[in-house]
Amino acid sequence: MDILNDLFAPSVSHRFMTLFMFNGIPSPLDLSFQKISGLSRTLNTTSMSQGGENSRNYHFADKITHGSLLLERGVMTLTPLTAQFDKVLRGESVLYADVVILLLNHNRIPVSSWIISNALPVSWKTGDLDAHANSILINSLELRYQDMRWLGVKA
Repeated sequence: MDILNDLFAPSVSHRFMTLFMFNGIPSPLDLSFQKISGLSRTLNTTSMSQGGENSRNYHFADKITHGSLLLERGVMTLTPLTAQFDKVLRGESVLYADVVILLLNHNRIPVSSWIISNALPVSWKTGDLDAHANSILINSLELRYQDMRWLGVKA
């Protein structure tokens, strides 16, 4: 019965890992982030009414849009990811990344994952430098992506 309880229990959101791949090559130093948001997909629709009937609308599928993936972590030394982002955001090159986000259970075994395809860095923000605060300096990295696949089956 514990297996069924584990299978249908909601997953916690604080155990996750991220893997970036540039040209199919993984970046092994850039696995940890404090926060990830923007895993979203929306089906836009066109609304039409038929004839003179205004009480009912028909909704037709239109275009799918994806959110912006926002990754946050403490400022750290130069890594392959930050080097690539810096090149793109300085206009030196355009390089798309594939991103795998793994949600982990208490034994650090993946229970769900998302695959982000053709992600392009569009923004890099560093938190405020504040002499009165005793907090971690945060980098926020924003990516726009072409597609998101959710592989949501627990094992």
